Amino acid sequence: MSKFRDKLEEIEWKKIGKQVGKFAPLLGSALGGPAGGLVGGLIAEALGVNNTPQEISEAIKTDPEAAVKLKALQVEQEDNLKKWAFSTLEIELLDKQNARAVHSISKMPAIICLVMTILVAVGAYLLFTIPVPEQNASTAYLLFGTVLAKWGDSVAYWVGTTRSSAEKDRRNLL
Repeated sequence: MSKFRDKLEEIEWKKIGKQVGKFAPLLGSALGGPAGGLVGGLIAEALGVNNTPQEISEAIKTDPEAAVKLKALQVEQEDNLKKWAFSTLEIELLDKQNARAVHSISKMPAIICLVMTILVAVGAYLLFTIPVPEQNASTAYLLFGTVLAKWGDSVAYWVGTTRSSAEKDRRNLL
């Protein structure tokens, strides 16, 4: 039950992170990470409310000075926020590295990738050669799209796509 409660709290902090991110992007992104509760405490203190997502959200909506307070807190805590962001990224990269190391002796990731490739090839062939009944078209496209997305995930596992490369691609689009 505790894991469920922790997950719910994490989701609440992520919602608040989007709200805070409009005024203070570093603070908002930190709320979505492992230091979310700690950053929430700093924000609650700056806004003069209890450390709950609900009270912080309400204070942001009702306090006309909330944006100024959040920006000031971000400036004040900038070094810590950057350290926490770096720590989060480091943990994610170590997790991926560990997952690949653990599976390096297992044939299962390769088998899964091969099976997914075959499913995508067969699905594409069927979609382009056999007419799909109109009443089943949306379901067929949804299923094929899901298989295609999971195939992309399995290929990304092998080529080492990480959060940092996704961030780089996102920045290039801006």
